[in-house]
Amino acid sequence: MLPLTSTSLPAQLSILSILIRGSIRGARKRASFNGVQSLEINQLVLCKQLYGEAERYLAKGGAVSQGLAVSIAQDAAELCLRAIVKSVPVQTGKLQDEFAKLMDYIDSAAVNDSRKKVPRRAQLLEVNKARVNFKHYGLSPNQMDAVRLVEYVKQFLDLAIEQFFALTFANISLANLISFDVVKFKIKAAEEALRREDFEEVCGLCAEAFEISAARILSSVKYRGGAQMLIGIPLSVYDAIGEEASNDLKRYVEKLTASSNRVSLMLALSLDVNELHLFEGLVPGIVQKRDGTLKRTPWLGIGPFTPEDFSFAVDFATRFAVAVDARVPMVPKEPGALEPNL
Repeated sequence: MLPLTSTSLPAQLSILSILIRGSIRGARKRASFNGVQSLEINQLVLCKQLYGEAERYLAKGGAVSQGLAVSIAQDAAELCLRAIVKSVPVQTGKLQDEFAKLMDYIDSAAVNDSRKKVPRRAQLLEVNKARVNFKHYGLSPNQMDAVRLVEYVKQFLDLAIEQFFALTFANISLANLISFDVVKFKIKAAEEALRREDFEEVCGLCAEAFEISAARILSSVKYRGGAQMLIGIPLSVYDAIGEEASNDLKRYVEKLTASSNRVSLMLALSLDVNELHLFEGLVPGIVQKRDGTLKRTPWLGIGPFTPEDFSFAVDFATRFAVAVDARVPMVPKEPGALEPNL
């Protein structure tokens, strides 16, 4: 198992739960995609998840965040190397746990085929050295070096995943980390809409995925007496201001309560509240009709927005769903339930 870096406890638990869940799923499923066994697929998905964490720490700035960014990026690279090891011919001798030895093992299987050797090997060794310096000696890379080292890992993942698995790193779906199928399929549909540049559909699907995930965790909250919290207008207020004003007041209070619930969820899930505000500025509102179906309010699309903004919406909705999964128990799937492809 990869050693976790010294992140905050919630972040460590989040990453640990993702790694454990991915390992369990990989052990259960033996389907393949493009000839790649599901265990390796799950490892590649986790590589992308870890690399995303590295980028977020890098964006925070500061010595500790820069050290953590490089450390987590190195974890992503190591996980990818371990997935590659499973895909190469078995070599004589014992496989060593040391980072450099993993690359030696892969290169020894390549014989004279340079396409099967570890790409960006020298750069990966530099990343590993920086990680050791931070973890064991408290020496954090400066901002410029941290950006460069994390980019080295990105270059390695881009090349290695295509080289050894015939997959594109950018197209690996983090939705595979989501265990709740309804949300998973909406995120995958949003990813597909993003690829065809249907940005209005991207935003609508992400909004629906977010609302379903939020409802999952809010519905699991137990209030005193076992009842759900209900919003009602006292009769005295109703008599004083009338039916129309009472209904307006109720809708206003419900809106405030919903906003408060969202912020509370972000804090409880150790996610960035500022990202919630960015997300809400991108996506349409969602209302639930009496029959339980979801209806999107008109999407204003007031920009200017960039493709990166819509990519952020997909990423945020995915991370939110994964965080909810880690805290809401899942009912086991029915036998024979379909698993979507990457």
